[in-house]
Amino acid sequence: MRQTITKTSCATLALLLLVTTQFAAGNALQNAAKMTEAAAAFVAALEGEQRQKAMFPLDADERPTWSNLPLAMVRPNGLLIINMNGRQRVAVHDLMRASMSSQGYQKMFGIMRLDDILYAEAIDDIHNDEDPSRRNDPCRLAWARTRNSGNYTVAVFGDPASGGDWGWRLAGHHAAANFTVTDGRVGFTPMFLGSSPLEVQRGPYTGWRVLSHEGGRGIDLMRSLTAKQRSAAIIGESIPRDVFAGPGRRNSLTQYAGLKLDQLQSSPLDNLNALLAEFVHNAEYDAARAQMQLIEQAGVDELWFSWIGPVDINGEFYFRLHGPRLLIEYNRQTPNHDHIVVRDPINDYGEDWLQHHYQEHHPALSFEESRARIPECRAEG
Repeated sequence: MRQTITKTSCATLALLLLVTTQFAAGNALQNAAKMTEAAAAFVAALEGEQRQKAMFPLDADERPTWSNLPLAMVRPNGLLIINMNGRQRVAVHDLMRASMSSQGYQKMFGIMRLDDILYAEAIDDIHNDEDPSRRNDPCRLAWARTRNSGNYTVAVFGDPASGGDWGWRLAGHHAAANFTVTDGRVGFTPMFLGSSPLEVQRGPYTGWRVLSHEGGRGIDLMRSLTAKQRSAAIIGESIPRDVFAGPGRRNSLTQYAGLKLDQLQSSPLDNLNALLAEFVHNAEYDAARAQMQLIEQAGVDELWFSWIGPVDINGEFYFRLHGPRLLIEYNRQTPNHDHIVVRDPINDYGEDWLQHHYQEHHPALSFEESRARIPECRAEG
């Protein structure tokens, strides 16, 4: 991380940083404008009652209230995609593409498509069940129908057409993206991704992984460390049930732990950069680059890497990368189920820019309460 820089190279570096920063600032304004235009088009495509469901004030309590749980287990705020017409769905995709990189867009919508696969598998299991009572169970069928790529909500906070600050959110099972646009700047945290299955096990998509590299990036970094560094990175043996700083738990990690990344050589440094790119660059390129600059300004040497569990790409494990302007958590809960959260400890929801603190909430129901919300399941009891 540390190297000798001559006066000539230092001056050249300073000039390059100045040019790069100015270029990035101009592109960030362009990115914010594209997002704002796409959001305004989405709002304009909505009808009266839809607009009431989709739009909230920027400082509304609904903004930090989101979940990664299936629709049956939450009471979502925002407008469900399943209740949109074709033109409105196109506008949602336009907004996603304006806000996310190509990799981020494909990951996010891939996670949504996984719910369609889960539905198809559940229906197949029902039809092939040899027990007539289970095969004809209306509750089981109704529960399967809650798996749907349309069961994700879109919410807009503030008015993107007003020229002022605004934000938007996509939220649903295993996918949540929060974006903030203020004064030409774009924030994209908190962001949650997850996949179950991690790898599709049957049917025409067998072998497909939506989140194909995230766990492996942590494995690569861990394996490139020295034995002493790996020992320092390990903070436990028991795999957590979930990421610590998931929805409603933003302040769960106030202390750094593990290995401070201030002594890395070329190989682990390359793996660190690959890990950062995999998680940060899910946002549109200029927003991601601006966040990387904030991480660098805070000091890449101030990042800490933590690990729990075996270093086994096919097993269960947990890792996190934590610093003043970044928190990445990856939790392989089972060999075929993972959760990810990416946060900016200072600027989630654009709080540092907006000078407004949000009280984060996590709406969730128990499994029994979720079933009780489905009419076919209520009739069962």
